[in-house]
Amino acid sequence: MTVAKMFGLRRTCNADVGIEIEVEGKRLPYDRVSSTYWHVEGDGSLRGDGLENACEFVLAEPMSLGKAKDALVHLDDCYEKNKSVVNDSPRAGVHIHVNCQNLSLLELYNFITAYLIFENCLVSFCGPDREGNLFCLRAKDAEYLIYSLCRALETGSYRRTLCTDELRYASMNVRALGSYGSLEFRAMRGTRDMGRIALWAEILVNLRDRSVSFQNPVEMIMESSEGGFEALAEKLFGEHASVIYAQPDWQAKAVEGMRRAQEVAFSGDWEEIASLPKRQVGGVTVTEDWDDDFPPIDF
Repeated sequence: MTVAKMFGLRRTCNADVGIEIEVEGKRLPYDRVSSTYWHVEGDGSLRGDGLENACEFVLAEPMSLGKAKDALVHLDDCYEKNKSVVNDSPRAGVHIHVNCQNLSLLELYNFITAYLIFENCLVSFCGPDREGNLFCLRAKDAEYLIYSLCRALETGSYRRTLCTDELRYASMNVRALGSYGSLEFRAMRGTRDMGRIALWAEILVNLRDRSVSFQNPVEMIMESSEGGFEALAEKLFGEHASVIYAQPDWQAKAVEGMRRAQEVAFSGDWEEIASLPKRQVGGVTVTEDWDDDFPPIDF
């Protein structure tokens, strides 16, 4: 069963990412950006009078990674034309939603486990002021995320356990699964560097796509034990593994991440999860992509 079916999503898509960029500064190009690429919104958590001094640029719709990069180039051009100044503010951040709607539950947990192993390295890449930031807490800062991921596996109650506000401000926000079928990554600092944002989005999408090659999360844990973290990083990040190696004490960070990730990995009966029964509607077994002929009714 896919994430979209498991979390009861009514709207689905095949795009890769959604992006939200919070900005504080001067002469922000809120009135220049094309509505094809961006919507501009106010954000009460930011400081500044008017959208020209504080706003949030939100992708107009979920996009492929390539189209999202085009949108970032367009926003960069608008900054240039407006001679915009972007402040280095601890209140501003970049949030990347990575589409997980078409993943199976096992593949979703592969992605989650891979991120948890290298979370400390990845957050370090996002900026020193993001480590321990209350709006993008790592698992080491707030271990309730680990408990919730394990509890969901043990009870099979994924929506009720994971889609709660208590998990919203983790660096990997699993609450977004219930709303959008995505994992929201909140760690990247607010930055004027669109190339860095594009790289961050690419790293996350590639991590999703590479993590599903593992049989299950336990295999990922075992591979790191047998082949070492460098081999695992090469397999999960490919050409971007250098981003991991560039972080201070990266192996120690990975060891710490592994200790938490393995709690999740060993909480699931992956053989059983891999063979989850087909959906049943009215006592009849149907395929995962089956849908009825009638629109849902809201009461």
